[in-house]
Amino acid sequence: MPVLLFILWLMFNERITIDVLIAGIIIIALVSIAMKMVGLWNPSKDVQAISRIPSAIGFVLRLVYEVFKANIHMIMLVLSPNPNERIRPKILRHYSNIKSDGGLVALANSITLTPGTVTVDVGDDYVYVHAIDEYAEEGLKDSVIEKKIERMEGN
Repeated sequence: MPVLLFILWLMFNERITIDVLIAGIIIIALVSIAMKMVGLWNPSKDVQAISRIPSAIGFVLRLVYEVFKANIHMIMLVLSPNPNERIRPKILRHYSNIKSDGGLVALANSITLTPGTVTVDVGDDYVYVHAIDEYAEEGLKDSVIEKKIERMEGN
C-alpha cells in the first residue's frame, strides 16, 4: 500500500523534484505507521494480494474468453432458422465451493456478464441462475471461472 500511495503522491504533484520526493516519503511513512497502529493496514495482506495477481489475470482472461464464446453461441441461437425450438429457459440452483462473499459476488457477476445466463439469487453456497438453453446450463456444470475464483481465494 505505501507504494501505491507514493505513486498517487507523485501523480498528484505536477513536478518531480527532490523536495517533492522527500516530502512524499515522509508523509507516506507517517500515514502508513498511523494506519498500521489503528488497524487499517496489515503488511502481510499486501503480500497475499500481490501473490494473487497472476490468478486474477488468469481469471479476467478466462472470463473474456467465456463471454466471447457465449456471444458467438447467442448469435448462432438468434440467427438460427427456428430459435424458439432451441430456447429452453430454466432456473437452476448451482452449488458452489466458494466460501467468501467477495468470491460469490465475483461468480454471480461473471455469470450475469456471460450472455445467456443471469444470476437471480445468491445464497451461502449456491446461486440461482436463469439459463436460456442447455448450452448455458452445461457451462455452469463444469465452470472454469468458478475454479479460477476458488484458486484466487485460496481454496
